[in-house]
Amino acid sequence: MKIILPYSPWWLLLIAAISVGLAMLLYFKNPYDILSSVWKKILIVTRSIAFFLLFFLLLSPFFEKNKKIIYPPEIITLIDNSQSIKIDPLYTSVESTIKELLNKHSKNILFDNYSFSDKISNDLTLSFEGKATNIFDALQLALRQANEKENIKAILLFTDGINTQNNDPHLLFSQMKVPIYTIGLGDTTIHTDLQVSKIQCNDKIPIGSTFPIEVVINAKQAKGKSSKLQIFLDNELIYNEIININYDNFSKIITIQSKANNEGLHRIKVMWDRIDEEKNIINNTAVKTIEIIKQKYKIGILSCSTHPDIGAINRALSGILLNEVQLIRPGKDQIPNDLDVLIIYQLNSNCLSKQNIEQLKTSPTPIWLFIGTQTQIPLSTSFVPWIGNLVNSSYIESQVKVNEQFPYFQLSNDEINFFENAPPIITLYPRNIVNNKFPIIFYQKIGNVTSNNPVMFFYQLNNKNIAVFIGEGIWRWRLDALKNNSNVFDAWVTKIINYLLSTSNKDRFRIITESIYQSTETINLQAELLNQSGELINSPDIEITINSDKGFLGKFFFSRTGNSYTLSLGQLPPATYTYSATALLKDNPLTTKGTFTVEQSDIEMQNLTADHNLLKEISRFSGGRFFTFTNLDSLDKILLSEQINQTYYTIEKTTIPLIQSWIYLIIIIALLSFEWFIRKYMGGY
Repeated sequence: MKIILPYSPWWLLLIAAISVGLAMLLYFKNPYDILSSVWKKILIVTRSIAFFLLFFLLLSPFFEKNKKIIYPPEIITLIDNSQSIKIDPLYTSVESTIKELLNKHSKNILFDNYSFSDKISNDLTLSFEGKATNIFDALQLALRQANEKENIKAILLFTDGINTQNNDPHLLFSQMKVPIYTIGLGDTTIHTDLQVSKIQCNDKIPIGSTFPIEVVINAKQAKGKSSKLQIFLDNELIYNEIININYDNFSKIITIQSKANNEGLHRIKVMWDRIDEEKNIINNTAVKTIEIIKQKYKIGILSCSTHPDIGAINRALSGILLNEVQLIRPGKDQIPNDLDVLIIYQLNSNCLSKQNIEQLKTSPTPIWLFIGTQTQIPLSTSFVPWIGNLVNSSYIESQVKVNEQFPYFQLSNDEINFFENAPPIITLYPRNIVNNKFPIIFYQKIGNVTSNNPVMFFYQLNNKNIAVFIGEGIWRWRLDALKNNSNVFDAWVTKIINYLLSTSNKDRFRIITESIYQSTETINLQAELLNQSGELINSPDIEITINSDKGFLGKFFFSRTGNSYTLSLGQLPPATYTYSATALLKDNPLTTKGTFTVEQSDIEMQNLTADHNLLKEISRFSGGRFFTFTNLDSLDKILLSEQINQTYYTIEKTTIPLIQSWIYLIIIIALLSFEWFIRKYMGGY
């Protein structure tokens, strides 16, 4: 402990001189004082010290001391609350057994408990009704806390290991710095089961085209059996076959062709008849909704330089039947006048003349502009003047940070995780830091530091939208997505194009929504309103009425975000929904209508065989151990171990004003009382 002065210590000399001088003056000015010389000197010293201590408080001193703060050991508990846990006959005792285990050790260990399924909840209320299992997000939450707090000793993970939502938990192995003790729930027994695993086809299909439908079926422990498989488009039977199952682990892909005759939403239904000894028949049927639309979009890619990014963008767009993608070679191919979107990759003078640039500026065709190492930035300022701030900037390798408040469309948690952990790309580090007031979807992230520098943003020119990407190397993103068997990159490219397409029309008011949602998905709607000049505004209120063919009816108001509007409906039951939205303009209210479908998602019932091998991998890699639910005695011993029960403490410096010290005040009172007593005892004044 030490005393700290906010003023110069030279003030102490002045205070000491004043204290001594004042004490001597008060004693020697009284000629009738009968105190002896010795006592007078003692009392002068006593009063001088008392005065000094009192005057010292005028300097507002405080004392600093170290405070030891002890933190109890903490353990994060993650408990699977999904439907698949019910398959285990012991599931009824899961909640009581876990609570009993935690209560037993709660005196020495602080437990932070979470239950998870398609959502994460910070409690232990278990219903086992979750519609999906998201092990990735639950583990990521726990690991983030463990990396931030020193007193977290372990993570307990109770689950059957069947991860049905989001990313593969293996992607988190590099972040595991505390032991994870996994407890296997569920049933590992392989039962007889027929399963329609997947219906694969495009969500949107141009009318009049012939489109493929790919169906993946699997069978377990059903060798020698046979069952009828039927495929329906709406109520029309389009495929019928008796499937002979030749292996215990049987798998087959069936591809058929169908005709897109009628515009609108249509349902593909696949049914595989039940066989003897089959317990789970929910996964014998699968349904997928598709939308048949009139328009087919034409997208041009002007490749001003050779780069693998162009191939990545081309493949992402060409995989969708709705897109006709044309590569435009500078100097050889003319830019078609009927393009719906033009992608310009790294503009330079060998690619477009000034006359061509002026024509594109006045054209209604939306543009996606890529800026990179081969771009002549002054030319790009013709489309987006702000890019002039990037002149003479340096190139640097960086990652991106997603702006989760981006107003135009939303990225899912899966997409956000992908982009923020994707391989680095080459981006521009601005020489001059200039504020960008445009809607930004990606910020530049260098190491662990996120800057305000945009990597991708949107700009309006002549009432059309321009997407600007400042960087190159996104082919690495697509390769990384393909390695993880994910289409997240292609979906992102499609969202950018769809947004540019949707803003190319002249409608002042529109609702942005997907055609098809899953019942496990949070439904978020966006709305955009333009004034007479084509500028985004969000001053009027927007109300929307939604009803379904199954009796749902609701009225909602949008919230304002940036220059647009958003509305989160949460999860809705499976049905076909129609909506009518109105922008409440004072002079002329605008109304728009539309539909969307919510499909039943039984993903949790597709695979009911517990995957304890995944749990063993997690424990082994993190330094923990795997236990079965019936062998919790071994886990109990670990919770009693010295390694887990070791406390953690920090030393915290605290400051307290000296005037608040009762010891200091007692010393002053004691000095003044001593002086007063001696004077009275000696007969002094």
